[in-house]
Amino acid sequence: SSTPVRLRPPPPAAGSGRLAMAWNEINRNEWAKKFLKEVFLQARIPLEKTEGATLGFFRVETTGDCALAVKAGGQPRPIFELRIELDWKVEQPVDNGKSILEAKGQIQVTEFSSEDITSPQMKLICDNQLPPGATPAFQSLMDKLNAAVKECGLPEVSRMLADEFVNTLRQQT
Repeated sequence: SSTPVRLRPPPPAAGSGRLAMAWNEINRNEWAKKFLKEVFLQARIPLEKTEGATLGFFRVETTGDCALAVKAGGQPRPIFELRIELDWKVEQPVDNGKSILEAKGQIQVTEFSSEDITSPQMKLICDNQLPPGATPAFQSLMDKLNAAVKECGLPEVSRMLADEFVNTLRQQT
């Protein structure tokens, strides 16, 4: 038996780029979770207005959807709506560096979406559990560290999301 001869080319496959106006959506959920976990777990943010304290993160939990819309000849468009929980701790050297005071808490990024990249909705929670016998000076230092996380840490988290996350996501085609 002979093979029939095709007179017309087959229709373009989905996402092949042959339809100039068609956007192809690439799922980036797993990439987003992995990237955010890595970038935050590695981050060490110096906090201004402290005596050398640094903010770090020890747990990152991301939920939501993340995709990249691409089309031939067009710039990739990030599309995402994420919720991120960042458990943080601040380490403040005390006694001329002989010991370290820790403050802990959580930053809840309740809404981070491609609709409003530069303004993620964030909530700061400070765990103000003082050790037994803590002095008023200790309480004062904890308050200062918590304030530094609010003043310096939150804007840096926002920058990391808007710049590092979004710019790297755009390259995940």
